[in-house]
Amino acid sequence: MKITVDALGFSCPEPVLKLRQVIDDANEIELLVDSQVCVENCKRFAESKGFSVAVEGKTGLYTMTLTK
Repeated sequence: MKITVDALGFSCPEPVLKLRQVIDDANEIELLVDSQVCVENCKRFAESKGFSVAVEGKTGLYTMTLTK
């Protein structure tokens, strides 16, 4: 099941906490964040849970696709 998590406007650690709430319930997650720091922190967390991570976007809007 694919889940979309909108974490735009939140600073860390809030995007990681939002991701943590859904990560056990999905094989694919689309995560929207707006800072490079959030990308790095969420990527590290997702990879520690066994997800591969692809990132698209530019400063101000990043779309992360997490796949198990």
